Amino acid sequence: MAHRVAVDEVNLSGRMPSLLAYTDGACRGGNPGFTSCAWVIYENGKAINSDSYYLGPERHTNNYAEYQGVIRLLQYLYKNSIRNVIIHCDSELVVNQTLGKWAINQPDLKVLAAQAYGLLIKGCHVLKHIKGHDGNKGNEEADMLCNVVLDANKENYEKQT
Repeated sequence: MAHRVAVDEVNLSGRMPSLLAYTDGACRGGNPGFTSCAWVIYENGKAINSDSYYLGPERHTNNYAEYQGVIRLLQYLYKNSIRNVIIHCDSELVVNQTLGKWAINQPDLKVLAAQAYGLLIKGCHVLKHIKGHDGNKGNEEADMLCNVVLDANKENYEKQT
């Protein structure tokens, strides 16, 4: 499989990005299970915006939730004309499939990867893998937001189990 344009290595605008973002997805009750996603944007080391989403009541895979974290961040950035963000995602699968480094065998993930890649390129963003649960402040914040939204919807999904 040929690599897509290397937006993981180069910022296409030639300017240094001043914003960093972190995304995450979470899954409970099996895989597929009850899912959420979240993102956090930092400027100069300070969180300036974040959002989280419950992706139920349907069950989804953890990969779906991880993709949704990236896509929903990219949609927010596009809607608000924010460009040149370095985006960190702890899903190696999402990063490598979006950037065309890994094959995509599931049709539903092909659609998500294409959507993420299109928004990534439009905004001249950089997508990078970061190790999850490794003490990174931004990744830990996105993970916490995923869990908060799942906790808030616990009553809804526990009825379905």
